[in-house]
Amino acid sequence: MRKAIVIGAWILLLIFMPAGRAQTTGRDPVEAYAFYGRRNATAGANVGGAGIDLFIYKGLGVGGDVGTTVGDPDNRITIWSGGASYHFLCCRADRKVEPFAGVGYSYLVGDINTHGIQYPNSSGQNRSGQNFSQGLATWPTRHVGVRFELREYRMFVSYGALENVIPGGNPVEFSVAVTLR
Repeated sequence: MRKAIVIGAWILLLIFMPAGRAQTTGRDPVEAYAFYGRRNATAGANVGGAGIDLFIYKGLGVGGDVGTTVGDPDNRITIWSGGASYHFLCCRADRKVEPFAGVGYSYLVGDINTHGIQYPNSSGQNRSGQNFSQGLATWPTRHVGVRFELREYRMFVSYGALENVIPGGNPVEFSVAVTLR
């Protein structure tokens, strides 16, 4: 019986130890954001979405987001992304500026209007690939901030001469977000 109590106490200690560490650093372990931005694609350029970052160690975070086109029902493009990021200057609540960089993997689900044209070597509507991002979060208050992000997607698509006309190759996205922590 005594052995079970000791093992149970150790398990509880291991479970609640990260929460205690997060309180001593003055850092909130979660940032959630809602964004609006633009992609450099001819179709589906306006994008809106939401995401979350969970901090696992100091400035290292993991998270994901989803963004979909706004205002263009003929070319509905949704990009799901997940990955890791590092937030520089992050671990003190009194900091007002937080630059960050990240890398991840994205999956594009599209209803790309190609006007019925069949393209040779087309990979279809859906595709996936890496993404690279960098940005800056500013915190005018303790729990509400503004996040500026520039993200480049690297997705394989082959349309030959129309590589830059049909979206889905290497779109770049700039977004502005309201961030809560």
